Amino acid sequence: MLEVSEAAAGAPDDVCLLVEGTYPYVAGGVSAWVHDIIKGHPELRFSVFNIGSKAGAYGPPSYVLPDNVTRLHQTYCSELETTPLAGAARARLDGEIRAFRRRSRSRLPPSRVLGAIRRLSLETGRGDDRLLEDLTCGDLSIGEFLHGHQTFDLLAEIAEKVAPQASFLDLFWHLRAIYVPILRLLPAAAPPARCYHTVSTGYAGLCGAAFSLRTGRPLIVTEHGIYSRERNMDLARASWIKEQPAAADAIAVGARPSPLRDLWSRSFRALSQLAYQRASRIVTLSDVNRARQIADGARASKISIVPNGVDVPPSDSGGARPEAPPSDDGRALRVGFVGRVVPIKDVISFIQACHLAMADVALDVRIIGPIGEDPAYVRRCLTLVETLGLTASVVFTGPQPAHLIYSELDVVVLTSFSEGQPLVILEAYAAGLPVIATDVGACREMIEGRSAPDRFLGSSGVVTRVGTASETAAALVRLARDPTLRRRLGTAGRKRVLRFYRRQDMIDSYRSLYRDMVSP
Repeated sequence: MLEVSEAAAGAPDDVCLLVEGTYPYVAGGVSAWVHDIIKGHPELRFSVFNIGSKAGAYGPPSYVLPDNVTRLHQTYCSELETTPLAGAARARLDGEIRAFRRRSRSRLPPSRVLGAIRRLSLETGRGDDRLLEDLTCGDLSIGEFLHGHQTFDLLAEIAEKVAPQASFLDLFWHLRAIYVPILRLLPAAAPPARCYHTVSTGYAGLCGAAFSLRTGRPLIVTEHGIYSRERNMDLARASWIKEQPAAADAIAVGARPSPLRDLWSRSFRALSQLAYQRASRIVTLSDVNRARQIADGARASKISIVPNGVDVPPSDSGGARPEAPPSDDGRALRVGFVGRVVPIKDVISFIQACHLAMADVALDVRIIGPIGEDPAYVRRCLTLVETLGLTASVVFTGPQPAHLIYSELDVVVLTSFSEGQPLVILEAYAAGLPVIATDVGACREMIEGRSAPDRFLGSSGVVTRVGTASETAAALVRLARDPTLRRRLGTAGRKRVLRFYRRQDMIDSYRSLYRDMVSP
């Protein structure tokens, strides 16, 4: 169901921004970027189309919508959970199921939507407008998908070709979980806009592609992290997907990866391909991400690289300390992790690294960012801090404004499994701080330089391997013992952001892009 805020009727907005579960409810990261883009273009009218998991999943907004946002559209992938039906309500549902099955049996020709789902599930070619047209034509209701004979026939075909060893019941529930959100989202009306700009692929990218197809207006795709890759990382850790026995023989031991993981992975990659195919322009943040998009089916000629950018305070404003003399007064090194406390940020490895480093140096550690997105993971982190005896040294501060964070730190650490081009690194550089970051996304080129003139500035931090707490710990010990090195790295970072990552350059690039797209 779509809820629309009150807004004056009239001309379409210039840009409809499509986001998946972030802005305006979640602080930092992509949300901060979206807010910056809107505020940076006061001459344009924006609407925001937010796709959430279900009603009530988010608290109050973390951002006040700027004056040039005319509408906030809200839609959900799933309905609220309901209690089991009984009595007359159950009888009505049974009647509806029988009706769905009768219509499915007598349908001629077959459902185009179901044909598209078949292609998404069984074929590996690139998405195209024909596939998108079939998927969005609306000739299949959720009830028909769940209870129709055609769906049963498709299930049987998928079971035979993709998952012959999987439980047929498991296959049904996984197929339901993959496609019901898509069927729920696609009927949403296209908000009137001169262009659509999706801030990821996935569900937001699919809706953007559908809106573009229906209205004939252009689509821009911006990816910060590569959606299909990040979902594959989630799938690799998903305990709710059962692995398959190594053999039917009861004596056999061990297991092999479940084909159901591949079914999920294929669906996420297909969603990305549909967005790439429909997009007039694709914007990415780094050469690394560009290569991954091309590997996933994006046309190279559509892709442009627009780095993130931040404002850099004057060196005498108190926001940066690149010229301060190195301090070696014996105090603890002030270490900050800035980001959401969620598994993809690998806060567990960060805590372990701090524990290892504290065997040699004193650290004052702050974990700065939202803690409400994954309560179970937050509990794991808190338990680890307590188990390691770090409660006096490691503090969870919750989110804080950027201007209050960096003046209280000596070094910023990221231990993420996946990143795009983290604003956190740029904010740290603007404050003259060195960074320790895992070798993901654009982190290496942000620390070591992307081009020859960039590399000439020197390193502005330390790059470590993913999931290797010992390397992060060694970098912390090195920086704690060498304040002169910290100063040199921080100075290089500030020069790097001043030359290559200015906010105004980013805004100007998008202004030019929007100018091409929003013409009547």
